[in-house]
Amino acid sequence: MLEKLKSTASVLVVDDSQESIDLLEYFLKPAGYNILKATNGETALEIIAKSPPDIILLDVMLPKINGYEVCEKLKKQQSTFHIPIVMITVLKELKDKIKALEAGADDFLTKPFDSVELLTRVKSLLRIKSYHDEIIRRNQELEKQKEALMREDQLKKELTNLIVHDMKNPLFVIQGNLQMMELNRELSHDESKDIYTQRISRSSRSLLRMILNLLDISRLEQKQMEIQASCTDMNKKVNEIVDALKDIPEHQSKSVHLKLRQDLSDVYMDPEIFERVLENCFNYVFQNTPEFMSINIEAVPVDDQRVRLIISHDGKPIPEEFKEKIFLKNSQPDLKKAGYKPARGLGLIFCRMAMEALNGRIYLDKKISDKNTFVLEMPTVEWAKKSKKLSASRR
Repeated sequence: MLEKLKSTASVLVVDDSQESIDLLEYFLKPAGYNILKATNGETALEIIAKSPPDIILLDVMLPKINGYEVCEKLKKQQSTFHIPIVMITVLKELKDKIKALEAGADDFLTKPFDSVELLTRVKSLLRIKSYHDEIIRRNQELEKQKEALMREDQLKKELTNLIVHDMKNPLFVIQGNLQMMELNRELSHDESKDIYTQRISRSSRSLLRMILNLLDISRLEQKQMEIQASCTDMNKKVNEIVDALKDIPEHQSKSVHLKLRQDLSDVYMDPEIFERVLENCFNYVFQNTPEFMSINIEAVPVDDQRVRLIISHDGKPIPEEFKEKIFLKNSQPDLKKAGYKPARGLGLIFCRMAMEALNGRIYLDKKISDKNTFVLEMPTVEWAKKSKKLSASRR
């Protein structure tokens, strides 16, 4: 480290005698130092303000502002107090040396000086400054790490509050319906019992989905989630999930328009993970579609290797600046503060990460501004065969 410092350190020589400057340069230049020069205190302060040197060799007797005043000013400033200053003087009285130290000088030399002594003191002070600079650098790094940890901790708190809030809803539904079943236990209304049972089942499933999302997001982030892709019937998955959501009382007034095609190739996805992607995405769409409004679901081929599922719904459009953030974990608190509902239990974050792991993608169409349009792109069986992920005989 010191060898590197030796060849790059800059030394500011401040002296009103050109001969003294030339002599100091003669001694220092062969050692590899970059020499800066000033013949008075004002010029020295200007140079230091623009480009602080690594060390200053400062003559006491200077015009306008003497060396003591220059030294004192530099040592009082936060930006320059750490620069080592060697006072150079012809004065030999003890009181003059004390005055130099009181002004903040780190060392002093008496003219005439020995070249070896000069180089030794310069090297020693530069070594001390390098230690100081390293401490400052490490402190700055620690401060940045501290700020990053504090931001991460704040984000975790905000996400935890969001998740806990989302998990409370299905738990309240389960608890409330169990109480209703208990109150009606002596009655023989089978239909009433079925309604409560269905509500409990749906809420339990919703709660389980949130828990699985949290676990799988962690696995996906660490690239530890097991993927078992195979031929998957997308139409069947979509129909099953849409039918289940339409049966929920709060969604029964919403109209769903399906345009699925039977001639599309099967998609190459992990069936279980893909089903949960669809559940999370459709659940968000249904939750954010007002009563008596429409949801449109259409499947179209991109080419023989890709299929696109387009899900658009009426309701409050997400502005363009949030169309990417809605899929990012660290943007969920900001999304909620802006008045837009994040997906329950980080559902859309799971969708983005899962689709990427399955060689697909999910996004909001930025070209459509009057409604929200989710697009899921999935690889087909043909893609898997061409990518040698699936042999023709296994189709």
